[in-house]
Amino acid sequence: MSGAGQPLHSFAAILAWLAQQQQQQTQTVTQIPLAELDQWQMGGDPLRLAHRSGRFFTIEGLHVETDAGPTPVWDQPIIHQPEIGVLGIITSVFDGVRHYLMQAKIEPGNINGVQVSPTVQATFSNYSRVHQGAATTFLEYFVEPGPAQILIDHLQGEQGSRFLRKRNRNMVVALDADLARRLPMPDRFCWMTLHQIKALLRHDNVVNMDARSVLACIPTGYGQGHLESAAPHDFSFFDDSIPPAAHSPQPRGRHASRHTTDEIIHWLTDLRSRYHLHLAPRPLDGLDLWQFDGQSIHHTSGNIFSVIAVAVATHTREVQRWTQPLLQHPGHGLNGFLMQRIDGVVHLLVRACIYPGNREIFELGSTVSRSDVELHFGRPDAPRYLDLFRRPPPAWIHYAAVQSEEGGRFYHYQNHYMILELPPDMQLDPSPIHRWMSLAQLQDFVRHGYVNIEGRNLLACLDLAAPRGGEHGLH
Repeated sequence: MSGAGQPLHSFAAILAWLAQQQQQQTQTVTQIPLAELDQWQMGGDPLRLAHRSGRFFTIEGLHVETDAGPTPVWDQPIIHQPEIGVLGIITSVFDGVRHYLMQAKIEPGNINGVQVSPTVQATFSNYSRVHQGAATTFLEYFVEPGPAQILIDHLQGEQGSRFLRKRNRNMVVALDADLARRLPMPDRFCWMTLHQIKALLRHDNVVNMDARSVLACIPTGYGQGHLESAAPHDFSFFDDSIPPAAHSPQPRGRHASRHTTDEIIHWLTDLRSRYHLHLAPRPLDGLDLWQFDGQSIHHTSGNIFSVIAVAVATHTREVQRWTQPLLQHPGHGLNGFLMQRIDGVVHLLVRACIYPGNREIFELGSTVSRSDVELHFGRPDAPRYLDLFRRPPPAWIHYAAVQSEEGGRFYHYQNHYMILELPPDMQLDPSPIHRWMSLAQLQDFVRHGYVNIEGRNLLACLDLAAPRGGEHGLH
């Protein structure tokens, strides 16, 4: 029962543990020319960058044509990683309080080295030990659950702008307290409550992208006020770490959501049927407006990501030395949700997003998501609603922090994450690719794989029990 006991660790102790892990887990990351990659080679027809084992991932060239959006034709590199990895969190209840087993994990592309990660974060190549490294700790509870109860098991996509139809298995499994207390516990692991993880998410670059992706699959409902009556599942057991004061009565009105779920599905299906997305392979040395100079593969504008190579040395990973390609991004991007209480019900303004790597032509995402955001503020052709995030009134700011994207594939890629709560009476100009969805609806669409990584990662940061306001904005 919620609030029956105390967390295993205080929040101050968790911060101290994380600081200690930052000191203990060290790595050296050095950029090298692409030609100096070990165990990687350019080859194939069309030309691509691949590991000699044929595993892990490849960097390939792509030609894109679409009749949706402002850019009808472009070329780009893209990561092709068809194998499905595991992103999994173990949960257990100690003294009436639900906890989640999180890991302090270092990645070569992390801007600050160690970040809080899921219990298990491993590609199939990693956990099948293609690299001949050490076994992945606690993996057995996800691939052969045995005594673990599977609570969540979803296939979820990654960035469709950077990955070609990439998916991971997002899982939460439960162990009974006696077994959980007997787990051999390396010092890089720590039990936390959901309330504590949400508090960590208010810090810059602390909780990594993979953890956020799994956390978004936990459909917590605390503090929502009215939920739509159609919410089909009771996930209240996930809320054990939330203090009772955070809960409020949940009247279930007949018209709780601005649009019914059937209306949302019809809108998305209509977009998927009306527009096309055509992809064709291209050689990496033949991409229009991209330069391949041996050091990197980069866009001539300098405003888009580049493909670089790094050499990594660390003593805390399954393998201690390796080289690999990474995608490097200039500056900070923006990932933002507009939120509003419509007739007392929490709604988020969701966008139908089209990216070349989507498994479906359109997926649901955050209101605004741009990696090159500074180029668009104040322009007449800026994405719809973008300028609301530039200098928002402090009273609107429900959440604002800088978060890192996948450090295993991206080098120092950060986005400003923002959730702005608009006044209830504020009206927005309509948009054909945006729809208001209640929080309950959006959580259910996550469960069915409709919501992209940008939307899920920002949804994980939503904390309706936390105070609002702050001195944040983009300048």
